[in-house]
Amino acid sequence: MYRVYSMKRVVIEVPKDKSDKIRDKFKDTIYSSYESEKSTRFILYVPDEMLGELIHQTNGSVKGTQPSRPLWTGLIPDYESLAKDEERSILIEVSTPDFVISPFVDRLKEKLGYIKKKREEKTPIEKIIATTESSIEFDREKFILAAIAGIVAMIGLFLNNIGIIIGAMLLSPLLGPIYALAVYVAIGDMKTTLRCVEIIGLMVIMLVVIAAAASLALSFVIDLPITPEILSRTDPNAVFILMGVLLGFATMIALSEGIPEGIAGVAIAAALLPPAVVTGISIALFPEGTVRAIILTLQNVVGLVAGSIIGVMFLHIGPRDLFAQIQSRQVIIQVAWFLAVMIIFLVIISFLI
Repeated sequence: MYRVYSMKRVVIEVPKDKSDKIRDKFKDTIYSSYESEKSTRFILYVPDEMLGELIHQTNGSVKGTQPSRPLWTGLIPDYESLAKDEERSILIEVSTPDFVISPFVDRLKEKLGYIKKKREEKTPIEKIIATTESSIEFDREKFILAAIAGIVAMIGLFLNNIGIIIGAMLLSPLLGPIYALAVYVAIGDMKTTLRCVEIIGLMVIMLVVIAAAASLALSFVIDLPITPEILSRTDPNAVFILMGVLLGFATMIALSEGIPEGIAGVAIAAALLPPAVVTGISIALFPEGTVRAIILTLQNVVGLVAGSIIGVMFLHIGPRDLFAQIQSRQVIIQVAWFLAVMIIFLVIISFLI
């Protein structure tokens, strides 16, 4: 009985004098070749898990005769501007056929069983993206839950009760947008990344506004003490950035190990929820501490985002398509520079205020 396989159809065209160098790389694939006057075209059918290695080997075989990245038809803007005829004749094209039936692939996958096992252990990027979809849109229920968590945290801060503050952390849905941001940075989707930044910003601002309004309203009814739990979150220090990085990284690893989001998210909430609430309390009750509370909140946000991105990169979360990988690297570099500038700025500010 024949099986239907998930495979890619790869067309690789190289200068005729280079064809022998890469032909050997295709010995473990199903392929055919066609020769023209100046070039040779190979058509291969490759199991999905072999595609990355195939392209890597192909690039290495013709190194020195092509630009620093493969030429993907229709996707590289400067393709037509390449001056050399030899460069024009180098082409790598990948498509997905409806189905492929081949008994040869059984033996091939047996031979490369270690690759198959490794791939099966890794969560598909499509599944990871699917888990983030609810975190990239305005979700009224999650914002309500975040607001309730903020009020509970505020009560715990005024009572100087760490147990109540931890309870608020368990309620807080702050993990989702940060995790989504890290994933979309890793796959190079800048538009959705900015959407995640917007969601995170709205949640933090909402926490600040609710804490400020509630504190101001309660101050007319009862005497609200400025407790040690509140004061401790108006003391920015560069070490909180490092703490945020470690917590963000650890949270991504925890999620990859199957730890429930409600538990893993406590680390994110611990770093972000109380400082944001204290910022609101400061605005309402003691404005002299507002700037310091804002700086501490920003330190935690930047640290958490940086750590989360490091975490998804450590887990090798990224796009399958090689051209998308090039784009994702560009986005990661841009975000890394921005975070580096922010970290330096926040470190300097923490010493000045």
